Amino acid sequence: MLKMMRQTARLIITIMILGLSTSMAQDAAAMGRIGVRIVDGMGEFYNTATGERFVPRGTNYIDWSLAGNQLFITSRFDAESVRSDFQQLASLDYNTVRIFFDTCSSGSGCIGNTEGPGLNPEHIANIATTINIAAEESIYLILTSNDLPDDGGYWNLSNLGASDQIEGYRNAHYLTTPGVRSAETYWDDFLTELMAFEPQTDAILAWSILNEQWFFRKQPPFSLAEGMITTANGQTYDMSDPDQKQDMAVESVLYYIDAVQEVIRSHAPDTLVTMGFFAPQYPVPTETGGDWYVETAPLMGIAPLDFYDFHAYPGGDIDLEGLATNFGMLDYPEIPVIMGETGAFRFIYDGADLAAIALQEWIAESCQYGFDGWLTWDYFGAPRNIGDEAWGMVMDDGAIMNALAPTHQADPCQTTDLEIANVAYGKSATASNYLPEEHPENATDGSTETQWGSGGDAPQWLQINLDTPRSVSRVELTVAQWPSGETQHRVYGVLSNGQRVLLKELTEDTQEAVVLIIELPMPLADVVSIWVETLRSPSWVSWKEVEVYESENETSACVALANGANLRAGPSTTTAVAGSVNGGVVIGQQTIGDDGFIWYGTLNDTWVRSDVVSTSGDCDRLPTPE
Repeated sequence: MLKMMRQTARLIITIMILGLSTSMAQDAAAMGRIGVRIVDGMGEFYNTATGERFVPRGTNYIDWSLAGNQLFITSRFDAESVRSDFQQLASLDYNTVRIFFDTCSSGSGCIGNTEGPGLNPEHIANIATTINIAAEESIYLILTSNDLPDDGGYWNLSNLGASDQIEGYRNAHYLTTPGVRSAETYWDDFLTELMAFEPQTDAILAWSILNEQWFFRKQPPFSLAEGMITTANGQTYDMSDPDQKQDMAVESVLYYIDAVQEVIRSHAPDTLVTMGFFAPQYPVPTETGGDWYVETAPLMGIAPLDFYDFHAYPGGDIDLEGLATNFGMLDYPEIPVIMGETGAFRFIYDGADLAAIALQEWIAESCQYGFDGWLTWDYFGAPRNIGDEAWGMVMDDGAIMNALAPTHQADPCQTTDLEIANVAYGKSATASNYLPEEHPENATDGSTETQWGSGGDAPQWLQINLDTPRSVSRVELTVAQWPSGETQHRVYGVLSNGQRVLLKELTEDTQEAVVLIIELPMPLADVVSIWVETLRSPSWVSWKEVEVYESENETSACVALANGANLRAGPSTTTAVAGSVNGGVVIGQQTIGDDGFIWYGTLNDTWVRSDVVSTSGDCDRLPTPE
């Protein structure tokens, strides 16, 4: 009965999308299936219909607005939004999108059947619809499995071989006969269900067996120091021998790949097959993956994969040469490799514009190590609660999407000139003092992973040279401080005539990584440098980053100029003296005092009477508070 119900549901859904499939058939055929070949000893992708080289360029399509990246969940799937996003990518000549098809693994509307063995046909129908949309919009898809579904019986099957010698989940998945069988069964069921909808499979660049393959290093059998382990391939390994442990990992993954790819090719013999990996931790040391264990170099040249999908991000503890070495790519130029995940993490790069530059440089450099395609992580950008969020392609008015677009950067192996909003980026800096590894330029390098450190208590100062006069509208300062506590800073704009103008004094409790922002009501013109003076701090004075932004506003900040004029707590001579004007200070408002004089208010809510100062800028535009 259950099987009959599933077949009926699949028939109804097939009828619903049949018109869409038929109307797209000609478009999909025109796209041409993607293949791989060797040209002059180098592996590459090519369009089998035209014979032209194909370079995968695109993104990972992760819709974080849906909890758990549940793109295909039946209650939320939005085909028109998918179409609109694919159209946007295609308009910039992106050609490839990588999608996880099973991250919604448990519960109503997800890929697994909640009432028995097998899969949810409605969920599969949404995948088929997405394939057809991709065909119509000239986008190729890499469809990857993230893991076995919790529902449908696959998870339970994968753990039947678990024991005190082989931990369940990942280790049992790849090392035991039930684990491999569960993957074979899952892919067979998935492709059987999917092909019943007759999607336009020429739009599928590749099936990816797994998003990322890895073992748990600190769980059995890899944590064992003795004993014999027999794995799914029928081989027995001695756990007291490190070399045999490595052989067990490599040969078991090879056996797993071989078994699953045979299932995939039985359904789709003309479509490429790949698998994803993050970087192994040797021979170049790296913390990538933590306690997760992965092997790739021994698989190169022997695993039955059409190409490899290696994941590599800039800004980490290993460079591209080290990554290529660990992956094992350098000795196999004839095997195509894509960087199926690459992105710029927001905790490393302070802005999308800086992230775009870093990614262009990273991708261009990777060409010399044999990478043949690049997919950013990710399209929308993950929320901060994910923990390792990267800048999304569409964030900040599409800064990354436009910077990496083939319409802008025709050759991914050559960088282009990109504008940086932060005019302090890369500029020279001087300071009152600095530690050997924490020089002043660390505050303008675009990364909060580095810092300027004075190596001493307050008072200390840091000066950022802007090279040419700027109309400054905003300054952002990222705190480097331990312990937390009250700090006092004064931030000045230095004009081309040498005049220092106080933008704002900042007195507040601060802590590590807090960003202090000074927003001017009107831009201060003719600024050639920014001077940051710290008068009080519970720690040695340091800054992670100082960013300076301009404005297209043609107005000019009102500046009060004097030498010793009193600043008061309110617009009256009867209020307390709160400082003095020594040079210039930016004015944010004005009012008429009880004495009939105009009083100017600073950004610190202190006041100076107009008749004891001279002014410059658009003071007639100042707001008057009630």
